Amino acid sequence: MLRVHLNWDNLRYNYRLLKGEVGDYEIIPVVKANAYGHGSREATLVLREEGAKLFIISTLDDFQRVRGIDDVDFLILYPDYTDRGQIEYLASHPNVIFNLYDFYALEVLPPGARVHIGIDTGMNRVGVKPWDFQRLYEMAKDRLRVEGAYSHFPIARDPEFSRRQIELFDSLTKDRGLFRHINNSEGFLRYGRIFDGARIGILLYGYGRPDVKPVKSVYSKIVQVKRIRKGESVSYDRTFVAPEDGFLAVVPVGYAHGVRRVKGYRVFSEGRWYEVAGHITMDAFMLYSPEDTFRVGQEVELLGENNRADGIAKIWNTVVYEPLVSIGV
Repeated sequence: MLRVHLNWDNLRYNYRLLKGEVGDYEIIPVVKANAYGHGSREATLVLREEGAKLFIISTLDDFQRVRGIDDVDFLILYPDYTDRGQIEYLASHPNVIFNLYDFYALEVLPPGARVHIGIDTGMNRVGVKPWDFQRLYEMAKDRLRVEGAYSHFPIARDPEFSRRQIELFDSLTKDRGLFRHINNSEGFLRYGRIFDGARIGILLYGYGRPDVKPVKSVYSKIVQVKRIRKGESVSYDRTFVAPEDGFLAVVPVGYAHGVRRVKGYRVFSEGRWYEVAGHITMDAFMLYSPEDTFRVGQEVELLGENNRADGIAKIWNTVVYEPLVSIGV
């Protein structure tokens, strides 16, 4: 029993805010992983209307969500080069750009396929090592459309490490007529307009600085309210014991719906905060109040304007992305 609300006006606001700061510098929306749980297709359609031209996706599954949106380009980060059928299918769409990250992909990509060469300057995820870039570039440009090159910051908040990455990337790719991008959201905040564009994800979805607005909210409802006596326990392992007589509310959401089984998770409802009482179960959690504040049908905010993803991430001891991609998906 979930209700997901996506405020597309906030997405527009965030894009316009960032675009207004950089002018003709390219904002490249990241809509991979179903747009961080917001919906790849819907987010792409909104941002296309705002003028975005190039989008980042991860896999074939992501592409299937945006298939048919043919007047913008999609850079696919993890094409499965072991599956020739998949590569041929993706290459049959003129707006797909492949991440060329290894030599073996040259044997699979059809002639004329569009590529950006991924260079591993320090992330040690996919990407060709710097000492192999020149050879890969020379081999690729003879049979493919090498349109761009990119790299990625693993720790943009470290200016010295990032500076070395920027300098290395620049030395490898300058004066080749390539569209170049290394910035992510944090890099964009710290280093501004470097190279030709920035791959922006979390800032567009409302997190990373105080003037952007969250796009996603997730709600459920209370399905049962009952009295609980002092000393009664709640949920598995009896980790919560009522400190006094009070009231218990049952919400039909659990870790099957992306809410982590972690102590301290709380929800917001009708102006009040309630911490989950006891363990979150697969498909339900309980709330306790010493006061008669619950009613059946009362809406509970699991994630949103009040119960923000960055606050949940602190409770979960993780990054802000995880609540966004998990709760309500």
